[in-house]
Amino acid sequence: MVAGLAMRQLEVPGLNYDEVIQAEPARQFLRADGRPSEIPGLESARWLGRWFPLMTQPYMGALKSQALIPIFAAFGATPTSLRLTTLAWGLLGVLLAMLWARRLLGLPVALLTGAFVAFDPSFVFVSRHDWGSVALALICRCGGLYFGFSGWTGRSAARLFLAGLLLGLGLYNKIDFGIFLAAAGVGLAVAATAATRRALISPRRGLPVVLGFALGAAPMAIALNGAVRASRALIRRRGGAATDWSEKLHAVETTLDGSYFHRLMLSGGSFEDMFDVEAAAAGPFLWIFLASVVFLGIRSWTRWRRGLGGDDAASRGGSFLLVTTVLSLAGMLLMPGADRIHHVLNAYPFPQLTVAMAVIELWRLGGERSALSDASRAGRALRGAAVVTAGCVLAGGLWVSLRTLDTLRETGGRGRWSDALTRFAVDLENRPRAVVVSLDWGLDGPIRFTAPDHRFVEPIWKLQKARRRGETWSQDGTAHHEYLLYEDPFALFDFGASFLDAVRGLPPGSATIHRHLDRRGDPVFLSVRFRGPHRLVYRRGFEVHLR
Repeated sequence: MVAGLAMRQLEVPGLNYDEVIQAEPARQFLRADGRPSEIPGLESARWLGRWFPLMTQPYMGALKSQALIPIFAAFGATPTSLRLTTLAWGLLGVLLAMLWARRLLGLPVALLTGAFVAFDPSFVFVSRHDWGSVALALICRCGGLYFGFSGWTGRSAARLFLAGLLLGLGLYNKIDFGIFLAAAGVGLAVAATAATRRALISPRRGLPVVLGFALGAAPMAIALNGAVRASRALIRRRGGAATDWSEKLHAVETTLDGSYFHRLMLSGGSFEDMFDVEAAAAGPFLWIFLASVVFLGIRSWTRWRRGLGGDDAASRGGSFLLVTTVLSLAGMLLMPGADRIHHVLNAYPFPQLTVAMAVIELWRLGGERSALSDASRAGRALRGAAVVTAGCVLAGGLWVSLRTLDTLRETGGRGRWSDALTRFAVDLENRPRAVVVSLDWGLDGPIRFTAPDHRFVEPIWKLQKARRRGETWSQDGTAHHEYLLYEDPFALFDFGASFLDAVRGLPPGSATIHRHLDRRGDPVFLSVRFRGPHRLVYRRGFEVHLR
């Protein structure tokens, strides 16, 4: 059912730049004439005569690109194969989460956890439109936990090695995976018994995990200096160690209430304006999660005060879960620049596990009360509350997902995330000599991925460098060159306004400007074509010289 929901209208919205940033290197590797991207921070190496992707950004490895290579080789590099693959990865991550939860907290908690994650709108839409490599991170996180736990209890060195490998690959996938590793480490230290802690530091038991982790994380370790430099540059740009708490808290709130992706669509893919959207659909999960944390905390405190245990496996598992959940979210809030949904999703599936455990604990508490003849009514009420809570989570998630899908169907996506880019790419098939030149972020990648046999130029990175150094940039063009740019509020770079000023200052008939619209008729981007040969020059502003 969930796969059927997530696969509906898979073609909308159109591809987004962040969605294809790791898909394009995989496609280029499979082409005999493939070339590495010019995006700053992306690194590739020659292997088997092809450009093999190593790093996507200084803080993000190319694990997703590498994993997509065999998929694209078998099924072709298309938007459908890309989205179905990332969705399948997400569902595999859910399965691993359920297997781990079953071993740690029992089958009822595992089943509820799987249902809560699978119906979560943030998971559904970020899995199928994966950016920040969230789906692979979920596999690495939940697979590491499952194989680590099962390998530890079953004394399997192979499973422990696989656990370490997955956790290491998670760090290579993206360095913010370290937040989860730190949170889980503290959670394990708190929840483990003294005997377990002694065994954990035993070289014999811990060596397979260490070896696997070292192997998986090795590429990120090699690139660590670059990641540190990039992080320092980010902190400097954002004014030192200060963080935008409002934006971070909004990201946590809207991720957990399921409205994040709907807001993003309504705002035209603008992360800057999405929190000002008032009409986005939101579910009740955020408040249920907060209530569950309070309920489980009070329940644990009460049991401890009454001397009713706390050293059994379920109690230790619950302690690990609560500590890891809270610290994962707190770590995201403290990390500079971690203010997007793919950062918050580092905490998944722990919020859903927390709610599932609270629901089952409420059900069991109701059973204990029902056993007392004078409290049977209270017991039935508690069990009814457990059922209603679970139903609200599932119904709320389904409702938000359907509302979001309705928006996608009506608009085809808006702004930076519109299928207008896809329609433009299809139209290129009628102009085989066309040369597409992107003058803003977000335009080149989706069109290039959809129409790979055309010639593309993305000069914005060279323009940025030339402006920063006070140098002059120039480029020759013909009547076949088509220049793409966004207008406000979707423009990220400010080259477009200067370019349009230069074009509008030309003699009449020298160039044509075409406005591309979404399904509602709202503008998405502009394309500009000149009547004949020309030269573009940029020095503090654009100049157009006709020839």
